[in-house]
Amino acid sequence: MRGKPKVPTDRYLYASGRIRALEIRLFDSGRLNHLYEAHAIDDINRLLTESSYPEASNPETRLSLESEAAFQLMSDLFPDRTFVDALMAFHDFHNLKAVLKNLTLAWPKSTDTDDGNKADELPESAGPFGLVGPAALDPLFQRPSIVDPHVLFMAVRDRQPDQIPGWLYSAAVKAAKVYQHSYDISDIDLALDRLSYQFVLDKADRLGNAFFNSYLKLKIDMTNLGLLLRTRYLRSGTDYLEQVLLLGGTVPNSRILDLYQGTAEQIKSAYAGTACEKLAELAEEYGQHGSAGRFSLRSDNLIIEHIRQTRLLWRGPELLLSYLIAREMEIKNVRIALTCLRNGLPMSQARDLNRDNYLTWR
Repeated sequence: MRGKPKVPTDRYLYASGRIRALEIRLFDSGRLNHLYEAHAIDDINRLLTESSYPEASNPETRLSLESEAAFQLMSDLFPDRTFVDALMAFHDFHNLKAVLKNLTLAWPKSTDTDDGNKADELPESAGPFGLVGPAALDPLFQRPSIVDPHVLFMAVRDRQPDQIPGWLYSAAVKAAKVYQHSYDISDIDLALDRLSYQFVLDKADRLGNAFFNSYLKLKIDMTNLGLLLRTRYLRSGTDYLEQVLLLGGTVPNSRILDLYQGTAEQIKSAYAGTACEKLAELAEEYGQHGSAGRFSLRSDNLIIEHIRQTRLLWRGPELLLSYLIAREMEIKNVRIALTCLRNGLPMSQARDLNRDNYLTWR
């Protein structure tokens, strides 16, 4: 394993004990049942208070504040905060997507000469769209992030690489060049998705933690399987599939490309014995009503199943990572319930979409 050695687990004695004490805050089966029995927003607010969510005027704000607080807690507890930065970097790449998509209308059309002479520069924003402020994008930004989203916006718009980390500015340039080659705004997403996982996988490789590495590879495998099933259903072609597949999963991309023309049985066979075996069972029904939602639900439950492995440990970075991931999954459950409640949908629909809870002992 290249890079620095992993941090000895004895440095996690205090942090691990603190996390075990804080796990009582997580939703257990009882609180989940109360969540899906909620008749009003106040009912959900009471549950959030019981689970020590920050106080705020509405539950959505409380969920956002708790997400930030959970990351801050991890930053304070981790002897090596590279773990937290690796996960937080996904927020930076998401924010970069929002910034670049906002600026595309202000970019002049590029030429082959421009691409050759300015390979390390962002397009210069001009016109009224170039004057839009970062506050307009606040609803789209994910926090916390390594770089403040407003600082990111100004650095990209005004082409100031010294204002943000080099890896983030470099990603902005690469994604912008991809867009100016195709003028397809979805290519910004594709480029930054690949760059984000390459960046985080490199950090995980340097950390040398098997649990974190396998978690990221599971995320990649699930994403690539979803891309395979979706492109097959939409008949997008192997050229498109090759462009969108993430790199670094346990199932080789070449094998996934071969499966594009295969049968559902061949897909299930290819994933047999892997962590995505149950997920691949959806290949036969993918495209039917609700199949995409079932795929997302089963994917999230695989993540919960993965982090439950840490219940057998009593110290180490795995405990902290699992708590953070579990809290984020819990927030997703609450948001689903809020959506149903606010749209007058039966809470049974929210229950059907419920992600498993991390705590199996309560």
